Amino acid sequence: MTANLNQRYTKLAILFCCLAATGLFPARVFAQSPSQIIQELHNVNNKLIAMPYSTGKSMLISNKAMNIFLSNKVSSYLSTDEDLSLYKNYVTLNAAEGKLTIDHNFHQPVDLDDYVRSFTIVGAQVNIANTYAARFSNKYFDNQLGVRIKQTWMGKPVTVHEKSGSQKQFMDANRALILHSLEAEINKKASDFEQSLSSIRQSDIPGQNITTAKEALKKAFYSNLRAEYLQKFAEAQADLLISSGNYNSVSDSWTSISAYLPVIRQQFKVSNATGGQIANHYSYPFEVSLTHTRFWESFKAGRIFLTVNAKAKLNNTIQNGLLYPADLVSELSGANTVINNGNVWVGDFKNFITSIAAFKLVYIPPNSHVGASFRIEQNIGRYHALNAMVGIPIVLIDKKGVPAITFECQLLYADWNNSVKPARLPGNKTAVGVTVGIPFSKIVY
Repeated sequence: MTANLNQRYTKLAILFCCLAATGLFPARVFAQSPSQIIQELHNVNNKLIAMPYSTGKSMLISNKAMNIFLSNKVSSYLSTDEDLSLYKNYVTLNAAEGKLTIDHNFHQPVDLDDYVRSFTIVGAQVNIANTYAARFSNKYFDNQLGVRIKQTWMGKPVTVHEKSGSQKQFMDANRALILHSLEAEINKKASDFEQSLSSIRQSDIPGQNITTAKEALKKAFYSNLRAEYLQKFAEAQADLLISSGNYNSVSDSWTSISAYLPVIRQQFKVSNATGGQIANHYSYPFEVSLTHTRFWESFKAGRIFLTVNAKAKLNNTIQNGLLYPADLVSELSGANTVINNGNVWVGDFKNFITSIAAFKLVYIPPNSHVGASFRIEQNIGRYHALNAMVGIPIVLIDKKGVPAITFECQLLYADWNNSVKPARLPGNKTAVGVTVGIPFSKIVY
């Protein structure tokens, strides 16, 4: 008899676990009273105050609070789609390359206090410069449209503070003040709600079971109240750390693998010689990329982004300037006619793979909205130009002090090693560009 009961209980336990794993049965019952909500906040706080300060590397704010802290700091530099944003949506525009990207972060935050570990980003990329050039100059219409997919893995943030414990004690004391202030708010809102709930009479809701209706209202209220104050507690901690600067440094790292898959193929009209037979050639300019970034934030020294990138893409001789427009060739050859006003390229068209190794350093001084950046890239393969960029990122903040838009004015240096067109003067290999990064919507925590 006992064995049979044990078997039944075991089966029920297994069934419960399976239902919880599939989401058909709630694995956790959320707080349904102010005391339970307050206890959850205390549980988060207790983990922090229990950490020793003698190592100089204990957490000063909760994991959710650190997500908010990093989202503000990291999003202060958003120049290209390779950079990180912890917002649900963001847009980047590269005027020099004529590239517009629109990305969406699919990360769904867990209910528990945890830092962001990984997320998937899917977006669209379009080429806009050539589109406008085609409309206004009647030149070749080189449209590009594709899908970008990126998977990012975040490291665990590391906070460094004074080993004496003074900075941690300051944060512990202020966190306790925040906690008890929120506790008073929760009790006040719960008391007002319970008083209003008890005043509902059957005549107010005819056709309904008053007990069932009140339970539904109570469940919804405390669920929303819990979510609201878990968020408020995290935001208040992040604001405190940002405003007080009560830390030596915060560091983190992330690694991303991304791919660009074109939807529209490129089409080129190419002739082997001026006035020769014209043929259509096609290219699918896909890209795959691996990026790793180290980030340091110091209240006294400022902010540093250090990024290394390895990329492989399908290239061609037209995109790298190895062929000439037909009108240019005809003029150089002394011909009296212009062939199709530049719609035809002259030379040997080839598709080939180009590998790229790049390094980028960005520095933003403390309490500044203007920084400096430097990027250098070495192309490897048939196209092996050495390119560089010097930039001035400018961060605009909103009324809450959160980064809203990043502009980067850039000076671009192409083909430093004279591998493509050695006869061209250095001034003809220099260009001015600008990028724009706009994070928006909510933070992915």
